[in-house]
Amino acid sequence: FVLSVAICPVMTHSFERKEAWKEGCLALGTGILYGATNALVGHPLDTVKAKMQAQTGFLKGADSTMVGIMKRIWRTEGIVGYFRGVVPPLLGSSVYRSTQFAVFETVFTKSKELGLDKAVIPGSGGLAWATLFSGVCGASARAVIESPIEYAKVKRQTLQPWHFNEIYQGFFVQWPRTGGMMTFIFC
Repeated sequence: FVLSVAICPVMTHSFERKEAWKEGCLALGTGILYGATNALVGHPLDTVKAKMQAQTGFLKGADSTMVGIMKRIWRTEGIVGYFRGVVPPLLGSSVYRSTQFAVFETVFTKSKELGLDKAVIPGSGGLAWATLFSGVCGASARAVIESPIEYAKVKRQTLQPWHFNEIYQGFFVQWPRTGGMMTFIFC
């Protein structure tokens, strides 16, 4: 716990804050590291999931289980198969996660500077409206950037062509999911 607070103090709400732009820059840096790590660690299993969900004809034969799909990818494509399509989420995850954190921290710190962090949501146990609003802003910024990146990633993983006019396909499903999930994480 002490180590995580020392490395990433930006997500706590009780410490003394500097100017909004400094807090935003610090959050931008930690978001880049978090985004890159998340993409590199999670992409192999995400590729298996994408092939099982969307690649036509991939679920045939005795190896149609998750482990079977993993073996087939290893046998037919090697290590490269697990990381096919990793560049968009590697770059994208770094960008949208850092943007999400930077927007949250900038809006929250500015709210504190203006004294808007004192208004508390009734019945919430002390949750400030500024925290909720900052979470919504950060999550919305993330959804706008994340949607086209996720579209490109899935198309690449499943070896399907993608079309520029479809990059926001699914945005209105993704935005409430991302907004709800990330707003509650910030709060």
